[in-house]
Amino acid sequence: MGYIPQDSAGFRKRLLLQFLSFASAGAAGTVVQYVLLFLLVEWLSMHPISASILGFLSGAVVNYLLSYHWVFRSSLDHAEAISKFVAIAWVGLVLNAAIMWVLVTIAGMHYFHGQVAATGIVLFWNFLGNRFWTFANETGNA
Repeated sequence: MGYIPQDSAGFRKRLLLQFLSFASAGAAGTVVQYVLLFLLVEWLSMHPISASILGFLSGAVVNYLLSYHWVFRSSLDHAEAISKFVAIAWVGLVLNAAIMWVLVTIAGMHYFHGQVAATGIVLFWNFLGNRFWTFANETGNA
């Protein structure tokens, strides 16, 4: 049987609250991403996947700052935290682009609906990667 923390109900509650904080911080990054996506596609006629990538990168900056200062209340050196955060975000970016490609190019879904689906999936990857690796020592998950 796997390890169950002494206070598993408390652990689950803290994990849920931290996920909700992460999702709230992510919402700010998502707003930046979606606004940029819309502006680049609709006003500058950029391809939706390219625009999604640029929006994702801009949102990632917002997400890093909020994750570092608010969600995980980090005291890690920025060089260490950013390098790990970027690795997690890079995988998230690849997932985001792949999901967008499948939904928009193959399935013919409107780019905005595809982005909503991609965002939902990538949210879980980003939270788990950042909680259990990027900021693991500060959340007691090392």
